[in-house]
Amino acid sequence: MRFTYRRNSTTNAFICTAVILLLNVPAVARQENINWNQFRGPNGQGLAQQDAIPLEFGPASNVLWRTPVPQGHSSPVIWNNRIFITAGSRQNQEELLTLAIDRQNGRILWTKTIHANTKLSFHPLNNPASSTPAADDKHIYVYFGTYGIICYDHAGNHIWQREIETPKSKYGMATSPILYRDKLIIVLDGDDGSSQLLALNRQTGQTAWRKPRPLFKAGWSTPIIWRHEQTDELVVLGSKRLTAYNPENGEEIWWLGGFSQETVGIPVTGNGLLFAGAAALGGRGDDNFDAAATWKTTLQRFDRNQDNRIQRSEMTKGFALIQRPELEKDNPGYGLPIADMDVLLGIFDRDKNKIITENEWMLTTAAFTENSRPTLVAIRPGAEDDARKSHLEWEVGSGIPETSSLLHTHGKLYLIRDGGLLTCLHAETGRQIFKDRIGATGQYIASPVAADDKIILASTKGVVTVIQVDDNLKILAANDLKEKIFATPAVAAGTIYLRTADNLYAFTDR
Repeated sequence: MRFTYRRNSTTNAFICTAVILLLNVPAVARQENINWNQFRGPNGQGLAQQDAIPLEFGPASNVLWRTPVPQGHSSPVIWNNRIFITAGSRQNQEELLTLAIDRQNGRILWTKTIHANTKLSFHPLNNPASSTPAADDKHIYVYFGTYGIICYDHAGNHIWQREIETPKSKYGMATSPILYRDKLIIVLDGDDGSSQLLALNRQTGQTAWRKPRPLFKAGWSTPIIWRHEQTDELVVLGSKRLTAYNPENGEEIWWLGGFSQETVGIPVTGNGLLFAGAAALGGRGDDNFDAAATWKTTLQRFDRNQDNRIQRSEMTKGFALIQRPELEKDNPGYGLPIADMDVLLGIFDRDKNKIITENEWMLTTAAFTENSRPTLVAIRPGAEDDARKSHLEWEVGSGIPETSSLLHTHGKLYLIRDGGLLTCLHAETGRQIFKDRIGATGQYIASPVAADDKIILASTKGVVTVIQVDDNLKILAANDLKEKIFATPAVAAGTIYLRTADNLYAFTDR
């Protein structure tokens, strides 16, 4: 910064002193309204604008602080100098925790505990505290699927609570609440016919409106607000259908079908379009499923007598209908999760002789893949009723993530799949720019986030890859944190806040 100083000018001397003092104020103090206020930050888009981040970091590199935290898959949210997370253990499901942490030094400021009303069976990749809180300038709102919603102020004082019946789901809950004007909105979809959208007054917790969703089964996606022209739409990705509602009263505006029954990732916007995607049932991300290759792999592993068939006695531990061959065979999600081998045999064994032949394998996998297809759509604004008929801009069926959300930045869409397969699309047309492996294998539960022209990709194995936004894959760094990662990172003031299985890290090179 340049300025002019005259020795004999009292006014200029005062200005000079003021400028010097300002420049010496710590960066944290100068920042105002720093917030990453919900899952994936403002409106769930995963974007930190014009924020330079460290490229290389780890347990002993560019660590501002590290704080041990209890188990939980929820992502950190930030409001000014406070970070909020939730925690809960699959082993001890009774205690559900909310923690506030000092953003500058990692000190735990307070911890609040409530007790669950329901005990559930959780998928190995889920957790009683998978839902990320939402924050505003006064309050923090936390949702636990086995309890309901609790509102605290930033000092940890209890403001209100709303007990909510746990939606029925075979995997546990993971959707997160969002804020819209004076409302807190959450999707409560379940397999028992009680699916609904619920909007609460954020000051009192009282119902503002409620919208039943009888067509929908359990889902794990978080909604967004799509703002276009003078219109706000609440967009929800649910089982088999993407739907837009009026966020003021829950009135349905439009829908678009063609998705699988199980949806996880949240929609994103950019280039004047809305984007939403979901893998096929079972996690398959491509229309072209190589059933012959999975049969060959199955024979190699289980056909002990080498007769090119699978007997019931050969269906030993690990046998599965392979859905994600890119994963290690002992990884949750590698195959269709059916533990009872007699049930699994019955799916394939068409002639009931307790033997699976190649033809039976191919027929069964063909029927399974026809039942559900992966899809990613781009939608133009202004739709009413069936948007597929009038406002579908483009659609693709390749490289679709199962759990992690899409990322739109710099006119491109990024999709990260299990196995570390990254696809980059031209957002306006859906044209593939590149598809390549980033070198970090395993599953990707955390969603990608971007800081200016850098993208952060965290695998469950604990490898965090930083890439450059570009028309080709450019890996800038691969950082091994040596702990599992399920939570999506947060970014604020040039610092990456990353939750691992046992710790919350703040990484910066400033």
